[in-house]
Amino acid sequence: MTRPFSARRTLSRCAPSLLALSCWAGAASADVIASDPDTVLKALRAEGLAATMETDDLGDPKIVTHLTGKSNTEFSVLFYGCTDNTDCSSIQFYVAYDMPDPVTALKMNQWNREWLFTKATLDDEGDPGLEMDVILADPGVDDKLFATTIDLWRQSIDAFEDFIDW
Repeated sequence: MTRPFSARRTLSRCAPSLLALSCWAGAASADVIASDPDTVLKALRAEGLAATMETDDLGDPKIVTHLTGKSNTEFSVLFYGCTDNTDCSSIQFYVAYDMPDPVTALKMNQWNREWLFTKATLDDEGDPGLEMDVILADPGVDDKLFATTIDLWRQSIDAFEDFIDW
């Protein structure tokens, strides 16, 4: 199984291409996904995800959606750095799993050592979660880079679910 962006040595190969994509995205932007939560919602839907806008406990926007294909996993898109519950500077893709047996911190640390761009977490009960942060601050990201981000998230969830024996 190919694990994109999984080994630390991959960073030296991927970082220049991601940087180039990021620079290209800013220069030749078709549709910009920016700090407006509605642009994020539309971009997720454009990638074929059935997404709904909600609000979190602080009143900030939160999008709930799920992947299709191998995994029908539901995940959230959380918004951070918001001003008056809008104009948010970043988002976080987040998924949590309720496991029958606790997962160890050692196992989550193994994921974090081997994978780039996503972070494995544990809650107080030993249930794992997976996060990926995306900066949307001015000037935002273009739709092609956002599509690449969604693809990376899909691949990461598939690999993480195999990793935790979900």
